[in-house]
Amino acid sequence: MKRFIKFLLAALIIVSISFGIYKFKNSYDFKIINKDINLSIKVKGLKDARSFDFDDEGNLYIAFEDTLKIINKNGNNDVIIKDSKFDILDILYYKNKLYIATDNRILEYDLTTNNYKEIVINIPNQGMNKKVNLLLKDDKLYFAIGSNTNDGIVNKKGEAFEIPTNNWILVGDNYGEAKTGAFSPYSISSEKGQTVEGKVLGNAAIITYDLKTEELSLFSHGIRNIAGWDISSEDKIIAIVGGMLDTTVRGIKNDKDYIYEINGDRWYGWPDYSGGDPISSPRFTDGEPHKFLIKNHISNNPDAPIYQYKDVAALNGLAIDKEGKYFEKDTLIVSDNKSGDLYSMSPKGNLIAIVNLGDESKIEKIKFCDEGFYILDSGFGSLYTLNNSNFNKKFNLPYVIWAFIITFIIILISVILIKNKRNEKKVK
Repeated sequence: MKRFIKFLLAALIIVSISFGIYKFKNSYDFKIINKDINLSIKVKGLKDARSFDFDDEGNLYIAFEDTLKIINKNGNNDVIIKDSKFDILDILYYKNKLYIATDNRILEYDLTTNNYKEIVINIPNQGMNKKVNLLLKDDKLYFAIGSNTNDGIVNKKGEAFEIPTNNWILVGDNYGEAKTGAFSPYSISSEKGQTVEGKVLGNAAIITYDLKTEELSLFSHGIRNIAGWDISSEDKIIAIVGGMLDTTVRGIKNDKDYIYEINGDRWYGWPDYSGGDPISSPRFTDGEPHKFLIKNHISNNPDAPIYQYKDVAALNGLAIDKEGKYFEKDTLIVSDNKSGDLYSMSPKGNLIAIVNLGDESKIEKIKFCDEGFYILDSGFGSLYTLNNSNFNKKFNLPYVIWAFIITFIIILISVILIKNKRNEKKVK
């Protein structure tokens, strides 16, 4: 009996130590604010990674600036593409193909033939918001093109100007020492009543590419930049929209980041509105009201956001638990790359800090999968999984801990069986 008790104690100590080692090896200096949250490291060695996605078999694709890798279910990794001309911005998997937003193109990479083709070219993303985010909905590839400028005006020689998405009639005001006009190259002035011609591939817009017909269409516009998006259980596109900075000659002050429901055939107001408010509002200035750049607004009352954040140029990465697996149905997770905080936001609009990742963290993308929210941190070079252990009274432990527990139970049963057989022999 004494030997048996010693064995039990030794086994418990081994399991406890193993769990401690696992927790130590799979965490940095995280501050878990909500104690029900489980955050663990799925993959390391991803410093400066830019995007990721999974295929139907659970293989992981990781994108770096000029390289695309696959990490299979066994943990082995291979390079799929390496091209010094690439500047990969986002990737998306669909039906054995990878869609790759790189430099000013979108590529379709066939995982069967290992060949790719260009499906969209000449994207006007040479300015401050170069990131092109990808989303799939109803066999259409959605891609977001950010604004080239902060607020519609080029501030320095050589900077990219805005390509309009509508035939805008300009107010004719010009800014800075160079007297630069709206939707114009540096030092080129605009005139009152001047019309600029709209293009399908314009800035501050969401475009769709129909995977069946190969048609490009303008979905919505007047959106400065998308910093993360997903689709809810009600088939709604929910997105982070970045606000304007107080760093340029137009001098927009006190703007914020926003969370929006994005609908088709809508103009959301940029560069003359932000967060549903006109730029002439007192909230955007410390002095004289700002003037509009555009005379013929599509709407004088653009849609307001679902949520207005406390800061600007902060939020990045968004994903939704559309099934209610680990949080209330349609709860979203977003990150603040200034503070290092991860937030959950319920459908009621309550934004709650749940984890602080620290100053070195830089979240690139968040995606919801079976195990929870996957979060790519290029600062720490890790891919995390995040879930809620107590939601719906679920009991979630890392796979390695389950392995230790199962092994312990098997050994325990074996010892009991052996002990019973020995006792039977003694009785005989």
